[in-house]
Amino acid sequence: MKFRALKKDGKLDINWERLNVYLSKWKDGTELEIEIVRRKRKVSDPMRKYYWAAVVRTYAEGLGYERNEDDLLHRQLKIVYFRVKPDKKGIYREKDIPSVFSNESQIDVKEKQKFIDWVIRNAARDGIYIPDPEGVQL
Repeated sequence: MKFRALKKDGKLDINWERLNVYLSKWKDGTELEIEIVRRKRKVSDPMRKYYWAAVVRTYAEGLGYERNEDDLLHRQLKIVYFRVKPDKKGIYREKDIPSVFSNESQIDVKEKQKFIDWVIRNAARDGIYIPDPEGVQL
């Protein structure tokens, strides 16, 4: 489990209720190893930011998806773009669908840009306008 704590007045300020709920899945006497590290700020890729803030959100809303279903549309778009085949049971497995914007992604920047352009063209075919990156407030 990862959780955030804040050092305040020389002590750790922790949400003990949440921590106790998580720890309740183990029996008393279970040994745990706890590591405390300083939090590192993650810098978001501008291309990822534009894609999730403007492209997928606008496209999903235009198609009638609920606000929290952006990731579902994104998954479907990846399946079509990368021509992912289902397994023998007809299920699309996560391991077969490439990750586009994760830090572990093996896809280069040019391919990411082609993917975004392809999504924008599909949105245009469906009559949905996606704003340019320069005019988007991220």
